[in-house]
Amino acid sequence: MGGDGRLRNEEHFSDLIYEFFLMRIRFQYYQYGATLPPVDLLSQQIGVSAETVKLALRRLRDEGYIDLRNGRQTRVIFRQSDAEAKAYAIDYFAKRMYSFQDLCQSAELILFPMLVEGLRRADEADLAYLSRLAGKEKISELPHFFGFILKKLKNALVMNLFWEITFFWGFLFLTGYAGPYYHSRCALEEWPKRVLVCAARKDWAQLEHDLWLFQHDLIAAAIAALQKAVPLMGQTEQIPFVWRIYRERPQICYSLASRLLHEIYLGEYRTARYLPSYEKMAKAYHVSVSTMRRTVNLLRQVGAVRPINGKGIRIFTVGERGAAPNFKDPAIRRNLSFFVQALELVIYSCEGVTRNVLGTGGTENMDALRHELEACRDTGLGGISLWCYLIFMVIHSRLDGIREIYATIYGLFLWGYPLKASFPGVSGVDQAIADFADTVICRLKAHDVEGCAQAVKGLVTQQLPIAEAYLRSCGLQPEELRPVPPLQLTLGGG
Repeated sequence: MGGDGRLRNEEHFSDLIYEFFLMRIRFQYYQYGATLPPVDLLSQQIGVSAETVKLALRRLRDEGYIDLRNGRQTRVIFRQSDAEAKAYAIDYFAKRMYSFQDLCQSAELILFPMLVEGLRRADEADLAYLSRLAGKEKISELPHFFGFILKKLKNALVMNLFWEITFFWGFLFLTGYAGPYYHSRCALEEWPKRVLVCAARKDWAQLEHDLWLFQHDLIAAAIAALQKAVPLMGQTEQIPFVWRIYRERPQICYSLASRLLHEIYLGEYRTARYLPSYEKMAKAYHVSVSTMRRTVNLLRQVGAVRPINGKGIRIFTVGERGAAPNFKDPAIRRNLSFFVQALELVIYSCEGVTRNVLGTGGTENMDALRHELEACRDTGLGGISLWCYLIFMVIHSRLDGIREIYATIYGLFLWGYPLKASFPGVSGVDQAIADFADTVICRLKAHDVEGCAQAVKGLVTQQLPIAEAYLRSCGLQPEELRPVPPLQLTLGGG
């Protein structure tokens, strides 16, 4: 169990390491002839096995970026002129330009509260280390600065989101010729120090305000510069931000499994007793029959369906007592640990997201959400009120980043439902969920956005320790539920 899970994590980390060094090569942090640190040193600094590092480096070698040989230093062999590097950077940013500001605002709502919480948990040694980083005045150190703070949460899902956003932004990897081109030197030098002053004083409100000021200064400068450099960006096909929590080969199965769980609980299969045939579903979802079989097997392992000889695949819909998840399956263990981590992500982000969706544009959204929750309650589906909230945030947020992130969170919540469905009463929150629906409806009638946000936060805060305790009783280890994210990618930066 643990070995296979570790293997998948190693594959995931290898992907991140590859992407990290690829971007540094293409953005000329490492130029032709530069040497990369030894594998053993990278392994120690980044916090993964030497084989994981080698897997990433072999991929870079096979694509012609580095020379990797036993007994010799690893050298960059990729040649590009300054003009070619600049053209690559402009093309990279032109394809993502329209997403930058949106993702900036989304990161404020999702990551800023977690950065504040990370600093709340930092001890004197942590602050001393961050102080040393703050004096380096390199934009390439900022991912390390942010990442070290978020690591205090012991939430791999949060760290994954942080790196996905960092890679997508890209300009935190720019150095050298591009330096003055995209950031405010004053903000870069002063901001980390201001953050640490606020943390030392425990002035968390000022800290969150300073985070907002810094990001706006950095992003505004980057976008202003890029708009001048990319005059034809309106003719460039845009690449949207996608949160990739699964990077290895079964990505399509996990994504499709989440979609099918939605269809079982709230979609076209909610009143069905059996799933359609593999062939029909494969055609409907544009995948192969073998992919559909693997996906349905995931649903069987999590306890959402059960094969019945001669009849087909039996569905367990909302309110039905289903099969228990297979806690021996590594994929199920990992997705259930992601479910727990997603709960924490909602705890820290729901206030900002709720204000963003319900607190703007008058009362129309508040009334619409109230009607949906009333419909759930009045039809006996009050137990999925929290799902209705998440779906509403996905549909009605004006920010693409929030829609993408909360859609992923909603998918992970679906993976957790069979825990409750297979063991009624085990969660101990049935009454709390029923009360939640009534509370939120009352708050929405009064157009009380803050009260609505607090109700969401209160319910999820209550569910988190109960879900963790139950999964531990089922054999999941603390390090699975609360893995310490090992990646400290900028340490290998040379």
